Amino acid sequence: MIQRADHTEERSYGSAQTGGHDAADFARRVDAAGGDVTAAVHQWLVETRRIRSDAHILHLEVRTWRPR
Repeated sequence: MIQRADHTEERSYGSAQTGGHDAADFARRVDAAGGDVTAAVHQWLVETRRIRSDAHILHLEVRTWRPR
């Protein structure tokens, strides 16, 4: 996690080296959130106790990759 001077944080939950998240699971989560990727990520973060339910996501960057 990187703490920024403006009181925001940068976090990573997967990488090409360590593996990421199951794409089918995340697709189901996004579908359940009515296509709202931010809402799906927020719900996952709450479920895994990484954030409080009243936290706000201000910026979300999603990166994907394919195995070589």
